[in-house]
Order: sequence, then structure tokens, then C-alpha cells
Amino acid sequence: MKKTFHIKGMHCKSCSALIKSELEDAGVKSEIDFSSRKAEVEFDDKKINIKKIKQIISKGGYSVK
Repeated sequence: MKKTFHIKGMHCKSCSALIKSELEDAGVKSEIDFSSRKAEVEFDDKKINIKKIKQIISKGGYSVK
């Protein structure tokens, strides 16, 4: 499944790298663009759900829509 999230609070490449790393640890492929504040993710919805992905992103202090 593919989904795009809008993330508030990303300010630099380090922010996007941190989010990408956390998502990869959970088995989620992602492309994170801090300048557009978007995360395009691809995941197996039998292994992880959207709510959990949002929790992973929010854990870093970011706001997700």
C-alpha cells in the first residue's frame, strides 16, 4: 500500500533522515522530503497500519496528517 503524509516540524535533512530511519526499522519504505514536508511511504498493510506509521513519525515530535 502507498500513502503520502504531510509532516509539520521537519526543518532539515537530519529530520527527514531520522524519520526515514525509524520507518525503515519498522519495515516501511519511504521517501522523505523536508522542503515539501511530505513523506511518501510504501508498506505491507498486513504487517503495519497507518495509525502505527503516524505514531512512529509523531514519536520524533512531528505532527502528521
